[in-house]
Amino acid sequence: MYKFLRGFRIVFAILFLIVITFVFADIGDKAASLFKGIIKLQFVPALFGALTGLAGVFIILIVITLLFGRIYCSFLCPAGIFQDAVSFIANIFKSRKKRLYKYAKPHRMLRYVVMTLTVALLLAGSTTLLLKLDPYSNYGRISENVFRPVIISANNMGVSLFPDTFYYMNYQTFTFGSVIFSVLVLIILTVMSASRGRLYCNTVCPVGSFLGLISKYSVFRIAIEKTKCTHCRLCELACKSQCVNAKNEQIDSSRCVQCYNCTVSCRHNAIGFQFAYGKKANDRQPVDAGRRKAFITSAGILSAALVTKIFAPKLRAATENTKAIAPPGATSIDHLKQYCTACHACIAKCPSRVLRPASTEYGLDGFMLPLMDYRNGYCNYDCTECTGVCPNHALIAKKPEEKKTIQIGIANFVKENCIVVLDGTDCGACDEHCPTKAVHMVSFRDGLLIPEVNASLCVGCGGCEYICPGRPTKAIFVIGNKVHQSATLPEQQKQEEKTVTDFGF
Repeated sequence: MYKFLRGFRIVFAILFLIVITFVFADIGDKAASLFKGIIKLQFVPALFGALTGLAGVFIILIVITLLFGRIYCSFLCPAGIFQDAVSFIANIFKSRKKRLYKYAKPHRMLRYVVMTLTVALLLAGSTTLLLKLDPYSNYGRISENVFRPVIISANNMGVSLFPDTFYYMNYQTFTFGSVIFSVLVLIILTVMSASRGRLYCNTVCPVGSFLGLISKYSVFRIAIEKTKCTHCRLCELACKSQCVNAKNEQIDSSRCVQCYNCTVSCRHNAIGFQFAYGKKANDRQPVDAGRRKAFITSAGILSAALVTKIFAPKLRAATENTKAIAPPGATSIDHLKQYCTACHACIAKCPSRVLRPASTEYGLDGFMLPLMDYRNGYCNYDCTECTGVCPNHALIAKKPEEKKTIQIGIANFVKENCIVVLDGTDCGACDEHCPTKAVHMVSFRDGLLIPEVNASLCVGCGGCEYICPGRPTKAIFVIGNKVHQSATLPEQQKQEEKTVTDFGF
């Protein structure tokens, strides 16, 4: 049975990792169509989804963990599966001796301090630490900021070699800070997993720590049957979480990620799932002093959360850019900050490439959240792709008719920068690209026309800003609404029906 479970886990995990990587790399509509289902199976999006009324997936993940332990970490976490892949590849280049693992004492103090600090900041209204450490969001950013450019480069090289097979793909707008952060996380994950297997999952990852706490109370746990164990240590040497203590015949279920390597390696069927609550009291794992210290430290961290709650708004206000534009469906910048984990699913899916990771436009606590940027395009009036892929309602799904009335910002026209004024020539490009006719031309001088903005019709799509030929400063640009408003739908002009009685010539 365990050989089948292990084989199934490996095949499922490989396919899952390939699909989610290609989905984030956004190299085709077929992969993109799988976005919703896959992303909503992730723990942190499911947690935030529960806070916005979508509790189903979160409850399922918790119930599965209570039954069988950290299955999520080996089957559904892309960062966890990536670490397993790195470990496998690294072992190819190691000697047989160095491929083997051995039991390591848990870093409980570090684990619980990181987890508690993350929870404390969440209670204080800040997702800053969670979005930096969330394994799913980190893998999404790595795929979008690192893997996607590599795939695009390879594709574009193929265009020159096979022009009839490949088509040229454009790069997205890069944010230097987001790329650097993604590269650093990729390096950390690669180094830690190549040397120590699931070390990141069991030291830094707050999701792993939280699920580990629940796993200690799971109904069925991997355990060693003492009457069959010969202390050969094969199970310990195969454990990539380094949580099997063959000497003491104990397994740290809080670190076990249900990879089933230990069960397959045992030659005497001495290790496998057991009904946890049928065990004798003296077989249970002792509560060590490290965990006690961790919980004592947690009290101090929770106190720090109250301080963060008081001073965070002042820091946020001091660092925000008042012109920042949040995507449609965000409802407000504060809502985006509260629920977005910066996984970059919306950025990967945006067909116009007008979404990019923020630097400090939202303030220091909004680093890497999705931001509208009209330098290389504008938001399609009928497009709702970004709201459709968000897994946890940080961007609330909207129908095209609803999206057409969302005012994410208002166009601001500076007459002195317009080429009509500067060069005394006709333009009107902004008027032509405005889908709602919020920008329209009015009489100026010498028979020239100049733009005028009707704020009630403007949705802040950026069509005018993108097309404006003003240099070096745009004559018209969008200023974001901190809280999204509703725009008035443009009046539909009725076409007069005329009866043609002759050919007209």
